[in-house]
Amino acid sequence: MQPNTSTNLAFRVATILQQLGIEGLPRNYELVFEAMTGNAPDLAREIKSLGAIKTQEALDRLGRRYLPHHFEAGQLEARSSQVQQELQSILSLLDEEKSALSRYGSVINQAARIFDSNDLNDKGALTHSLQSVSSATHARAAQSAMLASKVVEKSQKLEEVQREAAAANAARFTDAVTGLGNRRVFNKELARIYEKAGLPDLCGIAFADIDNYETIANIPNLIEPVLKKTGELIRAVFGKEDVACRFDRGRFGFVFRTADESEIMRLVDRLRDRLKGISVAHPVTGKQAAVLSLAVGICMSKQARTADSLMAFAEQALGMAKASGGDSVSVHGVTNVATVPKDWLIYR
Repeated sequence: MQPNTSTNLAFRVATILQQLGIEGLPRNYELVFEAMTGNAPDLAREIKSLGAIKTQEALDRLGRRYLPHHFEAGQLEARSSQVQQELQSILSLLDEEKSALSRYGSVINQAARIFDSNDLNDKGALTHSLQSVSSATHARAAQSAMLASKVVEKSQKLEEVQREAAAANAARFTDAVTGLGNRRVFNKELARIYEKAGLPDLCGIAFADIDNYETIANIPNLIEPVLKKTGELIRAVFGKEDVACRFDRGRFGFVFRTADESEIMRLVDRLRDRLKGISVAHPVTGKQAAVLSLAVGICMSKQARTADSLMAFAEQALGMAKASGGDSVSVHGVTNVATVPKDWLIYR
């Protein structure tokens, strides 16, 4: 029986938290987890640079940059306050405009009364009235122009807040290194698949692991470029309807919106072949540091009644592929062996 790497990693993270004297808060756990798994190499270096005593304030500063979703409440509160301020400012401008229109209306009404009196011989009164209307009209035009300018300015600030909020929301579902979706995206997609109890959408999922990840990660300044290149390759290979995510380390998850197993196999093999063609050069010597390959486990939704079962079967399939030495694919529940390439592991 293979050791549960997730459990081992969780134990290691908890141990490190205790050794470093860091409080076992969920956000601290995830911060150390991200640093340990190589998801954010810069984060690992910054945590180390904090020194022997790592205050919660210093950890939270890093958390706001690398794990913003843990601080969403504060960000939403700040945005809400800013929106309220801008809206209140616009309301104040509209109140000023209302008062200015009222004053302008009084001038017009006064002039109208003079004209209606039919006392056209009083040239002084007429001249004064016309001057008042002219002056008020110029002031009204200037006031309207100023109001329009300020409303545009306030609107632009509100649009900026909206863009920042949209970017922050998108970041919650994006892996910072590869630009792919993260585990949240994968979980949301599985929830859609199993929206109808007992009747999942017909599709397939795959879990993939980069072989020799530890070896590559131990070479300074190499793993992040490799992961970025892998993300670019995945986006180029898979269609828009397919969901591609990075979980952690060299682990990826895919949801294929097709019930055609042969099509999924074709896409997976295409990715594996192209990945092997990526040149991984040592950043110092320039020599080839590794040949990239994937171990992949696949399961179709028709073989699992629940999302948990689907993931468990795909995880088991991945375990079989890795147990064979990697660079292979295991398919859960394949019945027609003749249709599967020889380098694929088959198990039921």
